[in-house]
Parts: sequence; C-alpha cells; structure tokens
Amino acid sequence: MVRKNINFLTGYVGLAGRPNVGKSSLMNQAIGTQVSIVTKRKQTTRNPVLGVFSSPDCQIAFLDNPGIDFKNSLLLNKRLKKIAFSNVACTNINIVILEATKLLEDDRKILQNMPDDIPLIIVLNKVDKIRTSHQKEAMYKMVADLERFKPVEIIPISVKKKFQIDILIEKIKQNLPFGEALFNRTLITDRDLKFRASEIIRKNIINCVGDELHYHFAVEVTSIKEDLERSSLTRIQATIYTSKSSHKPILIGEGGRKLKIIRLRSTRELKNIFQGNVHLSLWVKLVNCWNKNSALLDNMGIS
Repeated sequence: MVRKNINFLTGYVGLAGRPNVGKSSLMNQAIGTQVSIVTKRKQTTRNPVLGVFSSPDCQIAFLDNPGIDFKNSLLLNKRLKKIAFSNVACTNINIVILEATKLLEDDRKILQNMPDDIPLIIVLNKVDKIRTSHQKEAMYKMVADLERFKPVEIIPISVKKKFQIDILIEKIKQNLPFGEALFNRTLITDRDLKFRASEIIRKNIINCVGDELHYHFAVEVTSIKEDLERSSLTRIQATIYTSKSSHKPILIGEGGRKLKIIRLRSTRELKNIFQGNVHLSLWVKLVNCWNKNSALLDNMGIS
C-alpha cells in the first residue's frame, strides 16, 4: 500500500470558459510567467497548455483549455470544444471563468456540462470594470443565479489588477488531494520548444493581422537546429499555413514588410526561451481549407 504525502497537496485543475474571458491570463498570473499566449482575439488558445505552480506545500497543474464556442461550426472549433470538455472530465478541480459584468447563455451551457463529481470553482473575472452601483447589483444577482450549479466557491477576481489571485490559489489548495508532486518542482510547462516557438509566432501574427484572418492561418515549426559554426545561435524554420490565396499578401505585406515585423517581434521573444541568438525563417504556404483538414489538424496536435 502506497502512503500519500499528508504534508503536500497536488492535482490537476482545469480552466474552462468562453473565448477571451481570461483563462490563459489567469494561468500565467498564477504561475508568475507567460506559459500560454494571450491576445485580444477569440480562441487564441488552440491546444491545451499545461502550466505548473509549485510551492513548498503544493503543486497545482493548470490545464488551460481552448475557449468554448457553441456557435462556430468549423471542424477546428468542434475539435477545440471536444478537447476542452474531455480535459475537464479528468481533473481534480475545475474552474469556470466568467466575466463579472455579464452572464451569457454559453456560460450556462458550459456550467451545465461540468462533471458533477469534480469540485467546481466559479471565477468572476474583470471585476475592475465594475464601477457603478447598478453593475454591483447585477453581479450580486449573478452570484445568486450561479449557486444552482453548486460550486464550492464563487470568487470575484481581476487578473489585470492581480486582485484576489492569492485567495483563489488558497481555495484551490483547500480542495486538492494529498500526494506526491506530479512534476519536477522547477518545471513550469510540459510543452516542447517547437510548440512554444510556434505559439509565439502565432501570437505575433494575430497581433499584426488577427482582425483580418485570425481563423484562417496556423503555424508549424518544422525545424530547430543549433548552428554548427556558432553554438550560441539557434536556427528556426516555420511555416505559416493560410487557407486562401488572398490571405498571402496580407501576411507578407507590401515588399515583405508585414512578415518582417512578425519575424522581428517573434525573434525578440524567442531569444528569451532559447537563451541566445535566434535566426528565424518564415514561409507562407497556401493550404485550402486547412481548418477543415482532419489530417493537418492531427499533425498540429488539435485532435
């Protein structure tokens, strides 16, 4: 019989919610560094990202899931929704993140799909946007409405202002089982360098051209190699897939200027990960309806 460590709390915590409610930002804030990319566009997170919070008495393995959108019918979106609901069925605790200023029908659907046998914490993010007495009253009514989903706690927070993140961590700890650490105490994510590099590139593309074609491109890092002559230099090659020929000039820009901006911004961030100089090569490749291509989505890990 294996004895559990009665002095250490550990477990998996699933993060679920609509796109853009602050799941990735919350995980990054809790861990204290950027693990999951964050933009203002919907469904920036396409793959579940593990982020690990470790302290002397606990280890929390956060699972940052893709935003759940019931309206979008693309194969990509269907897969993202399936991934999110599959992950929250295999956790020790689930956190559903809502916006403190509004409760939508999709929020209720997400809560209705949470497993009954796993402790649920509801987080009301963006309380810093509540300024009037009318808005406060609306939030109190929302809290009363949410009680029917039987959460162990409803916690108002502001990721942006770092408000009550420590209280949320304490409430998570109170509902974790005893056990040994799941990962090395120095680990912050299990994602490999190819994935992290592709996410940084994708973030910078979204920030440059996201409003025009956010759902119509993907990034695959095809090669990461240490330069044979300069050991301090890492050479990275990546392909940007786009679904329409009209999108290529948007990504590349006049005289290649847009692609150059994406490359320079990405290179600056990649230097921090690879702890040295980085030479990044980007190619734009047309793949019609890549976001409906089952095989390509499999290759990208969106299954």
